[in-house]
Amino acid sequence: MAKGKRRAPKRRRPVARILLSSLLVVGLIGTLSIGWFVYKGNQVSSKVFTSGGGVQDMLKGAPLKQDRNGRINVLVFGTSQDDPAHSGGEGGQGMWLTDSIQLVSIDAKTQESVMVAIPRDTWVTLPKPCVVGYQSKINAVFECAAAGDRDAPDYDPHFFSSLPKEVTKYRKREAAGARALMNVVGQVTGLKPSYYVHVNYSVVRDSVNAVGGVKVNIVGSGHEGIFDANLDYPCPQEKMSCRRVYYPRDGVYKLNGTQALNLARARGDGTSKTNPYACMQFGLDRGEFDRAANQQKIMNALKTSAVSAGTLVNPLKLNKLMDAMGNNIITNLNASEGRTAIDLGNSMGEMKSISLVDPKQPVMTTGQISSQSVVIPRAGVGQWGSISRYIKEQIKELERPAKPSPDASSAPSGGSEPSDEPTKKASPSAKPTYEPPYTCAGID
Repeated sequence: MAKGKRRAPKRRRPVARILLSSLLVVGLIGTLSIGWFVYKGNQVSSKVFTSGGGVQDMLKGAPLKQDRNGRINVLVFGTSQDDPAHSGGEGGQGMWLTDSIQLVSIDAKTQESVMVAIPRDTWVTLPKPCVVGYQSKINAVFECAAAGDRDAPDYDPHFFSSLPKEVTKYRKREAAGARALMNVVGQVTGLKPSYYVHVNYSVVRDSVNAVGGVKVNIVGSGHEGIFDANLDYPCPQEKMSCRRVYYPRDGVYKLNGTQALNLARARGDGTSKTNPYACMQFGLDRGEFDRAANQQKIMNALKTSAVSAGTLVNPLKLNKLMDAMGNNIITNLNASEGRTAIDLGNSMGEMKSISLVDPKQPVMTTGQISSQSVVIPRAGVGQWGSISRYIKEQIKELERPAKPSPDASSAPSGGSEPSDEPTKKASPSAKPTYEPPYTCAGID
């Protein structure tokens, strides 16, 4: 450098230009993100909404169908075609049986909602004859209608043991089975469903994991806490290390997807011949009825987590939730109705449960028909009027505004957030915690 020649000062980029560049980058990322979610939304919509529509339709929204009493009725039922334990072997091992049937009914004006669990063993008359005959348990209605009329050209006797990808015109058959189940559930409950949501085995696990877990208040039946050893086989009996459904005390537990799925399956059945750990089980004295009640609790907890701000503004959680829906759900809602349903879910509170087998006021009972254990109305086989009246009475009772308690003025406002840990203190009437023995020796 020549002596005396000054170096030119380094030019600084104007702040405005840097800011503009940053905004352009942020805008590009935002545009790509929106584009990705539109693509993702359309992809999910094509899988979930059988009546069509995409993200553009979801942005519009459309009114949901109501019955003559101004109620929106949605049938939620589950099958297990994606469960390896059900989808293999002769006859498919019952993979198309609807072992979980819940009817959700919402008052369109007040947005108060109730859930009614329909026992899977409810004895009904089939819309059309099936391989099981003219009457069967309600959990066979879907698969019988989906397989088709035995006298029709499109009858598919292989449907019962076929996976969706192996079924010709699966969407058409799925819709036929759902419509048949909707009609029968309408007869049983007196509430005619306009919509259905068909879920598979994995939806609970995947959805719960997507939202980061759910909190469920577990209460044992006949004993404090619950233990179902059916899922522990073939764990070593001496160690019982896996204990997949083991909650030694009543209380609020935070469950991950696998734990929630296992709880949704738990019913504490079996004998020492079918389950070497049956003698150790407790807290599920009502079997299938307890399972249905726990499924309702999981549904409520999942709805609460899914509509929370933490999920809706978290791209990772939202992406996982969209995947869980797209891979595991089919509904006859169209995309526009789906948007309205989502908004409704955001605004309505906890769904209240109506039990048809409540020990205090049961309207259904167990019985034997053709050597099968079934569930029938206490008023008699096929006497659905008693069930319908009971449900209507319960809806009125549950939706009646609660009377303030005498000490309401001194009670703190609002509810407390449930703890991630189980409650430590049992109720005064609760039985002591039961620690199952390492073996069943000497146990009656």
